[in-house]
Amino acid sequence: MIHNSVVKKETFNEFKNQNGVSFMNHVANPCSIEDFIAVASVLCPEVIEVKGCTFISDLYQNNIERLEEQFENDRKKIEQFVNTWSLGDFFLEAYTESVENEKLINQFGETLVYFWSRRVKELFPEKNIVVEIDDGLMGESGLAITLYQI
Repeated sequence: MIHNSVVKKETFNEFKNQNGVSFMNHVANPCSIEDFIAVASVLCPEVIEVKGCTFISDLYQNNIERLEEQFENDRKKIEQFVNTWSLGDFFLEAYTESVENEKLINQFGETLVYFWSRRVKELFPEKNIVVEIDDGLMGESGLAITLYQI
């Protein structure tokens, strides 16, 4: 029995520059241990709670009072505002044509949704937290990811 990866095999065919013959080869050849650890931190990020709100800590700017005022204490809007990030922005310093490949950016988004959903479910089994991707979320450019409680 085969249990497929969260990443579709055919996605590898979309890679402009393939290193090796599989995802494992592609990553193992050029990536350092630091790269692997950093990616693990993105897939399973530090999550914090502030006044009942759940945030990806790297995205939160310690400004809850201003956000409560701006969004009239609407927790969902506060969380969406803080936790929404354009997927293309993950690659500002390492931009390639691949960022414009719809299949690749969608696969990246689906992968983040998979891991972030499991992360928040593990941390907060009692909360109903949605992790989703969509175009133009909260004014972001292109496909973006967000996380919020309902």
